[in-house]
Amino acid sequence: MQQIKRLWFRALGEIGYRRAYVREFLLDQPFAPSPPQIRLEFDLLDSTSIDEYNAFRRGVDSDAACRQLEAGHRCFLARSDGRIVGACWSATQHAWSKYLSREIPLSSDEVYTYDAFTAPEARGKGVLPTLTAHMHDVHRSLRMRREIGLTVPENHASMFSNIGYRTIGMMGYIGVGPFRRNFCRMLPGAVEPGKDHRRGAHWDRTMQALDTHGYSLDNFLAQMKRRSYLSLIERWGGVPSEGRVLKTDLFEEAMGPDEFLADLSRNGTVLVGMDVSTEAALRARQRDEPRRARYVTADACHLPFASDSFALIVSPSTLDHFKKPSDLGHSLSELARVLAPGGRLIITLDNRQNIFDPLLRIANRMGFVPFYLGRSYTVKELRRELGAAGFRVLDTTAIVHHPRLTAVAAVGAAKRIPWSFPMRAVQGTLLKSQRLQDTRLQYFSGCFVAALAVRRA
Repeated sequence: MQQIKRLWFRALGEIGYRRAYVREFLLDQPFAPSPPQIRLEFDLLDSTSIDEYNAFRRGVDSDAACRQLEAGHRCFLARSDGRIVGACWSATQHAWSKYLSREIPLSSDEVYTYDAFTAPEARGKGVLPTLTAHMHDVHRSLRMRREIGLTVPENHASMFSNIGYRTIGMMGYIGVGPFRRNFCRMLPGAVEPGKDHRRGAHWDRTMQALDTHGYSLDNFLAQMKRRSYLSLIERWGGVPSEGRVLKTDLFEEAMGPDEFLADLSRNGTVLVGMDVSTEAALRARQRDEPRRARYVTADACHLPFASDSFALIVSPSTLDHFKKPSDLGHSLSELARVLAPGGRLIITLDNRQNIFDPLLRIANRMGFVPFYLGRSYTVKELRRELGAAGFRVLDTTAIVHHPRLTAVAAVGAAKRIPWSFPMRAVQGTLLKSQRLQDTRLQYFSGCFVAALAVRRA
């Protein structure tokens, strides 16, 4: 049956249809194969061992290895008793699939692996998994993030060999000669090769798009939001007199008048601002004159800080922009790790109970909200997530009280009216609505649900 399947797809390839499974291995994940049954040593192919490699790969183009080395590709070799028993090629920046006759796009932190081969007498002895683990180590040292490979679907043995890769989609083409269409279909949540899969890439593009469209937050709304955060921090213990203070989002400092990181400066404290977007961190740093904080590009799910580093962490609506809800738990665990014993976490997330939150979600899907909205949370859900991550919740509330979107729309409409009365009326109404905080209605009117938490001992 397998032979018939191979012949069928080979025939389709001849008349204009070919496809291959796209595989990936994320290099931040562990891979520990079983020990090989033979002793192995590793090195890289160079010009002095071309003839030996060609003898090992009898029947292939004898000039191909030279061309691939000249193109900057690497060939990893596994040797046993001095003889080559396994080999696998890798390429960065530019890669080519001979089977699909097309270029494989790669990002700067991706590496394409191809043409793995094990000597017939060494098959089944753990050569390829062990060689793959060695390649992972080398690519990690080169700061690569993932390896990409292609597998012909009918090649059953290669597809299911135990080398740690997972299938994420399919790439191929339909057509003959100049009448050809390439395609790439990815599984939900998977990232196509060559696409920038850093979390921060979306926010880099978002800020550039906001610049193009002349984004500016109304100063009244910005100051109301800023005062709400500063009041909340003061109410929940204020800024410590010493130690490090971390703010996990720099969108305000990069883009608008609602920034408040500099307001957390105290003698004896060290301010650190981080953002997943390099663009946001650079802009915030440029706007901070004189320099009152240190600015870092970092992913909340993989913080680059030592454990027990911060006396206070302020996380303002940072962790509600994930595409995978499970990332909230990962990021909260990271915040717990870097929070010092006795330190405080003050966190806000989009408030799911706000009566106009569904309207905000609809507007986001229609493209009226200029940034990605992840899942929003109720106060009960926030308490549960914090508890699961190792925190003890001391208090909760909701801040910035007005129906989502309507405040921005009302202020915008009032600005277009030449009289001052409509603007005064809108601003007065918004100020009065802040009195809803600490009432029974607060979780229905607040834009953000907030919690004060400490790490459990």
